[in-house]
Amino acid sequence: MNTVHLTDAELALTRHAMHAYLSTFGHDEADVRAQVRSVIAKLEAAEHEEDQQIPVG
Repeated sequence: MNTVHLTDAELALTRHAMHAYLSTFGHDEADVRAQVRSVIAKLEAAEHEEDQQIPVG
């Protein structure tokens, strides 16, 4: 497992890019589509974690 640190803007950009990438595949690439959906789900979960954090200070 790897950890990548992204700003909120970078995270949103990455999620949008993955959605665009997903739309380029057809039915023949079901395995790739499943992997891309998995990555999108992780990105969306990370965005929700950011929303739920309590600011310090």
